[in-house]
Amino acid sequence: MGLEKIILSFFDFVGSLDFNMFGFILGLVLVVFWLFIIGWVWVDSGERTSKRGLRVGYVLLSVFLNIPGLIIYLIIRPSETIEEIYWADLERRYLKYETADLGDCPKCGSQLFPGYVHCTNCGYTIKARCPKCNILVNKDHKYCEFCGFQLRERAVGEEKYPDVKVMEKQITATKEHAVETVESKRTRYKTGHSFVVKLGNAILTPLLSLKKEIQLKKDDLLEKVNKKEEKEEVKQSITNQPVNVSKKEYPKQNQKKKKKKKKKR
Repeated sequence: MGLEKIILSFFDFVGSLDFNMFGFILGLVLVVFWLFIIGWVWVDSGERTSKRGLRVGYVLLSVFLNIPGLIIYLIIRPSETIEEIYWADLERRYLKYETADLGDCPKCGSQLFPGYVHCTNCGYTIKARCPKCNILVNKDHKYCEFCGFQLRERAVGEEKYPDVKVMEKQITATKEHAVETVESKRTRYKTGHSFVVKLGNAILTPLLSLKKEIQLKKDDLLEKVNKKEEKEEVKQSITNQPVNVSKKEYPKQNQKKKKKKKKKR
């Protein structure tokens, strides 16, 4: 009886529902969810690329396809944000700065460690003291990085310092190059692969390995067939050769034959 009451009460509740209101609420929820997806795609794409055209394309995917468009966006979007790429590159630059004194001797090639003034293998001078500030600096530097004192004369034919306009052009060019490297993820210390490249590698690598295995099996079969053919040729050559038995090879048999002939006489 209890189960029947529950079922009847459920059907009564369903019958008392206003489906027009229910459909309106459901549609409103779907519209809010759709707008939320569009806004999230716009914000997330802004963190991963600075190209407005790409961002608009990603948003149009979510506008026209909704959830399938969101799935496509999650597949084709850049795997890392601009900030993540920047901090990863900055970390690598910092590590390079920390290990700047690590290297090899330019004369003998032995390994150098931080703080070395002379090479421990050949005695080559790596650092020299600045005459003005008395700080150890690289002897190949033209100016001291601490006080700016000129350590040696300029090389012949060296270019003069650029003027303000040239420097501004160089700065803008470096900024554009930095944006391009971040967009394409061609940083100095890191290279990234898109999802399509990773998917293609995942599909092609097993096929290539299978192709190599098939080729190796074919080569093994060919080698076996060639060996069999060589053996058969050797056997045929042995059977076809005439057997020449000389008297020198069987001297005892020849002597016995001579004795028999003498006895008969």
